[in-house]
Amino acid sequence: MKKENLRITEMREEAQALNENVVASAATSVNNVPACEGEVEDLHEAAGVPADEELDSSSNHGCQEQKPLMKERVIHTLKKKTLGKVLVIKSNRRDSRQIKAKQRSCRKHGMLVSALFADATAAFDAGYVLFNPITGEEVKNREETFGMLVIMEGNLRFWAWLEEIKRIKEEKRKSKGKGESKTEKPFEYTFTYRHITDPQVFKDQYRHINMDNVPTKTKDFARDFLDTEKANKIIAAYAGKIDRGLTPKAAGIATKGKEVKKADVQALLAGKVPSVFNDGDTEDIELYQMIFEGVCEGFGIEKDAPIKNKVLKGTFIWNWTAKRIHEADEDSRIDVADKVINMFTGMSAQESERINNAEKTESQTREQVIHGILEEMYNRNK
Repeated sequence: MKKENLRITEMREEAQALNENVVASAATSVNNVPACEGEVEDLHEAAGVPADEELDSSSNHGCQEQKPLMKERVIHTLKKKTLGKVLVIKSNRRDSRQIKAKQRSCRKHGMLVSALFADATAAFDAGYVLFNPITGEEVKNREETFGMLVIMEGNLRFWAWLEEIKRIKEEKRKSKGKGESKTEKPFEYTFTYRHITDPQVFKDQYRHINMDNVPTKTKDFARDFLDTEKANKIIAAYAGKIDRGLTPKAAGIATKGKEVKKADVQALLAGKVPSVFNDGDTEDIELYQMIFEGVCEGFGIEKDAPIKNKVLKGTFIWNWTAKRIHEADEDSRIDVADKVINMFTGMSAQESERINNAEKTESQTREQVIHGILEEMYNRNK
């Protein structure tokens, strides 16, 4: 136990020394993202979280006395002298649109999740091409990585941070150092340091950070809204169809006759009500719900049962039913809906099989073939 405690202490001291004793590198600019010494003077020089705060832990287990939990100093702030020791993996994402989105988010809310840095030598030995984000130069020799850090996680936030420094400098130049821009500072870029010497360990961890990082999808925003906000009939119906097996795009079309986009749900979470979520017209909601239930019944799917049929899970049939409703005038919408429902509930096993087994041809996509079959059926049922 004493050996383990000694090793933990050594690793803490090593990480602290790496953060506080690195030597500043010359900085000019890269890809029009200025980061010279004068521009990073305003960065917060205080690194880390105070280590003198305690969390109360008064419960005992058996006769063993429990020690209070300590807040360890594991979070570091990227500052001028550390910036010169950071390298970036060339193949890592660097999409300008995503960087701008991160920049806006971090400016408004701060950097909510700290980045993860590791030893650059392990990354170089693993075969990754590294480059200096300040000079833009690739690392050619292993010796150039000694004592250097590499970004494992937090790459987009890093470029967003540099872009924010550039933006603030430009604002100060335009205002000549007056007004709010005079005191504006970039958001605080924080990171934790992981000591890795084995290149295979670095490769495995780096790959899985990216592989396991699944971005938030529209359906996740919808569920968050249902959990935390006042119920909305359209959102509830939309999320319910997704839970039964439909794709998010298909669920939106089957619920409201149009695709529900991520921006729509984000607007809703921000306190706005986009037209796609306006549930004031209950008749419209009920109309699409009746069609949905009629289609499911026609394919032999019981009420509230999981939908495993691949055609129903996608958009082909729901695009066709929505088109039928959209093309009908106000007075005939209910009649058209009834005809569509009767068409599916009266569908024969042969017709169902024909739809399920439809394939694309040289001149038509699979969706067009299925729509042709549905048109034949609809015209017969007039």
